[in-house]
Amino acid sequence: MNILASNDDGYQSEGIISLVSALRALGHRVLMVSPDRERSGASHSMSLAAGYIDVKEIAADTWICRGTPVDCIIAVLSGGVKFRVDAVVSGINAGCNLGTDIIFSGTAAAAREGALHGIPSIAFSLAGSPKYFWDAAASWSASHFDKLMEFWDDEIFINVNIPNIKDLPDEALITFPSRRRYTDNITIEFSETGWSRLNFNNMKAETAYESGSDNEAVNQNTVSASLVYIHPMVKKQ
Repeated sequence: MNILASNDDGYQSEGIISLVSALRALGHRVLMVSPDRERSGASHSMSLAAGYIDVKEIAADTWICRGTPVDCIIAVLSGGVKFRVDAVVSGINAGCNLGTDIIFSGTAAAAREGALHGIPSIAFSLAGSPKYFWDAAASWSASHFDKLMEFWDDEIFINVNIPNIKDLPDEALITFPSRRRYTDNITIEFSETGWSRLNFNNMKAETAYESGSDNEAVNQNTVSASLVYIHPMVKKQ
């Protein structure tokens, strides 16, 4: 299968390097197009104001992009980088993308962009914090890729969160995104130049522990797979 891989942690991230390597080892052709630097929190932003996207091939089937994760996907699907895409993978992200994180996540956005083009797309994230067990997460992601693809339809992308453990369970739970409330601590430094600096300190999220949610699955050391609708929804009255 021809797979387009991107992420929001940048082309040097162990997450995408390990995922691409694991997928290639199973015989897939993988084109990696990744941001030239970290783009965490980029959400679904695109370089519209610039009017262009810079891309550069640095190795066989490996490109870097001076743009966002969504720019990386557009660069290929628009024909700028020649490659027939059967599926899109994004990640593996360093840290979880649970629930409301999906709104902010560049990892999720890259998969959403693929799905918006009618291409089966999966976002992978590794929950927890360093030390990350990249090899275990990549091996699980690659070996379960075909199974996860069976859940895809043209209205969704698949958001996968993997617990940060060496011995992962064979199966994933189909979950719904949990609700998260963010408690960011911001300090302000004033200067004589007229610019003030906002420092983001101790950025944390409180996650509702709901039965059947992605948060519950990960906290039980189970892989979570959420089927995320790609179109805006209006709450029914």
